[in-house]
Amino acid sequence: MHYKFPYLSRKLVSEDSHNRMLMETIWGQNFGVDNPTGQIRQVLMHRPGHEITKLHEQSGQIESGPLLLHQIKGNTHNNSPSELPDPALVKAQHKALTRALEKEGAEIVYLEGQTDPWPEAMFTRDLGMMIPGGVILSRFTLYIRYGETRLAEQTFSRFGVPILGTVQGGGFAEGGSFIMLDKHTAVIGRSERVNPEGIQQIKQILSIQNIELIAVELPASIIHLDEAFLMVDQNKALVNIALLPFWFLDGLHQRHIEMLHVDPRDPALAINGLAVAPGRVLFSSSGKYTMDLLSHHGIEVIPVDISEIEKLGGGIHCCTLPLLRDSLL
Repeated sequence: MHYKFPYLSRKLVSEDSHNRMLMETIWGQNFGVDNPTGQIRQVLMHRPGHEITKLHEQSGQIESGPLLLHQIKGNTHNNSPSELPDPALVKAQHKALTRALEKEGAEIVYLEGQTDPWPEAMFTRDLGMMIPGGVILSRFTLYIRYGETRLAEQTFSRFGVPILGTVQGGGFAEGGSFIMLDKHTAVIGRSERVNPEGIQQIKQILSIQNIELIAVELPASIIHLDEAFLMVDQNKALVNIALLPFWFLDGLHQRHIEMLHVDPRDPALAINGLAVAPGRVLFSSSGKYTMDLLSHHGIEVIPVDISEIEKLGGGIHCCTLPLLRDSLL
């Protein structure tokens, strides 16, 4: 039943802007995310098309690795394969990922607009940061992705998703480095793609809702927090301790979050999965050792083959931006 909104009344509005009943009455849905594992209801994705053929052999390193590392002489760890993927197989695997999400009850919203100039548009996670009541639009660091924000704004407007703010000026921030840990806490990873000014802007927007923003310094070897941290249940997290500071891991422990360590025998991007419900996770089939670990600790794992997508430097988390999740008690 919809909220009985007093349309013809001159009564003052007493609810917060992200009040669920107001959202459903005015915006049609209670858009927003206040946790990382609640039942997933709606997801923003982009079907890969001709644009991915414009990527060159080093595309995976651009997407998943800092450009700074190219200026450092000597051997460094390569997070992704250097060979070009098969475009037809990328499309087929992306379609299978979409079907897996639909099977879990998620409605797929597709990115609108002309994507031909933007070859990495498949990685919709980076387009914005979903918070209670709507989205904060990202500002991309690289020219190769800069125009995707315009497509995101068009899509959000078309589907009625409230835009609560944008990263602008000299700020940079990307959604792959952001997570709503709970209703009162968000986490963002500072890196080559997320600078202090961008963090400060997001902090100011979140402060309107009394949400604390925890900023985590990431090592020079990664660009996004989702390469090192994934919530898989309300009180369980998958982590890579080599990429996260002690104080952050200790903070998770203080919150009574059980930490599981991604198996180092799996590919670096194996951690890049997606919780579709509490204790239920879509996971790359290449991460077989970590899947065994998750299963052993009570997490239901749904394997999805994204081996060709991983060659472009992204994973399941990168390809999905949840617009709507159920709240947790």
